[in-house]
Amino acid sequence: MLRSRRLVRGWKAFRLDRQGQLRFLFHAHKGTTVVPVGAWLEAKARWVSDAGRPYRSGFHFFRKWDDVLNFHRQTKEKYVVMTVLVAKVRPKPRTIAGSWIARYLYVPKRRR
Repeated sequence: MLRSRRLVRGWKAFRLDRQGQLRFLFHAHKGTTVVPVGAWLEAKARWVSDAGRPYRSGFHFFRKWDDVLNFHRQTKEKYVVMTVLVAKVRPKPRTIAGSWIARYLYVPKRRR
């Protein structure tokens, strides 16, 4: 359970499979790309690199709506972007898309 962490509202991109399930874009979480909704997720903290200096991994998200719009233009709107809650956030080094990194992620259940 997440305790006394500063929560931040942001936006995260997902892909939608043929069955309508949300999936993480590039990396699986705990062995699956299916996104668990309605529960807090904790990223596995490890060192990664995007052709630059290493940084701690986490869930990528956007803090600014303008960055979401730019991402949509860059990817030709092929992903679903949802509002999420995140905690323990920090800027992602060397990003063109305006991404931030979060240690904790909460994806709310979608309304039908």
